[in-house]
Amino acid sequence: MPSMLSACIVLYHCGDEVVQALNCLQNADLEVAVYLCDNSPEEMTAEKLQWAFPGVTVLPQPGNVGFGRANNAVLPYLKSKYHLIMNPDITFPPDLLSRMVGYMEAHPNIAILTPRVLNTDGSEQYLPKKQIAVHYLLGGLLEHHGGLFRRWREDFTLADLDVRLPMPVEFATGCFLLIRTSVFTALGGFDPRFFLYQEDSDLSRRVLQQQLGSIVYHPDMVVTHRWARENTRTFRGRLRQARSVMKYFWKWGVTW
Repeated sequence: MPSMLSACIVLYHCGDEVVQALNCLQNADLEVAVYLCDNSPEEMTAEKLQWAFPGVTVLPQPGNVGFGRANNAVLPYLKSKYHLIMNPDITFPPDLLSRMVGYMEAHPNIAILTPRVLNTDGSEQYLPKKQIAVHYLLGGLLEHHGGLFRRWREDFTLADLDVRLPMPVEFATGCFLLIRTSVFTALGGFDPRFFLYQEDSDLSRRVLQQQLGSIVYHPDMVVTHRWARENTRTFRGRLRQARSVMKYFWKWGVTW
């Protein structure tokens, strides 16, 4: 049966944190059709989760096909009005999803609703809110030097603003975003050329370019993200990140 809300989590060498994420979905005050796209089928994690959380649909992948491509595997199954894309290391209060859906119901011009993201200690994760550009990337790499680099990073993430009301932005983080299913399907999901990193930047830009609706950041919609960032701490992870940035600029053009 069609549901108001569906959700997808991509599994890849997930620990117990995904159990907390699934508990949040199960305890939400809005019924959610949950899909697990399994990029590590050799681990049997998805089968154990399906036993622990009856009703969850597992979509096994042939291997690690990437974040975007795995999320796209759910497209043929979606019958919802809204679709939630979230990482396995996200937690949120029970009333969050109904509040987010209610807000989008009241504002039909919104294509994507993106929340405020906190660390587990309650501090804010200042994630990008604007389209990527070379100086913003430099700001992220060199912000520890302060000065101009820190100002660039603050501008990129809106950390220099006291945002207390919902506002339109150019970027929605892939760690947690609520999108109209009609928009997600119209776009064909994520661009599969992005294995990991910048697939959310690209999705956000296509939404705006095709005028499918606005992207709104709502500071009163709050999730917690246990952000370990292991992928960016290895040479392979940094190389993958650099390749994604180059693919993004090749597709959209280089912006200083």
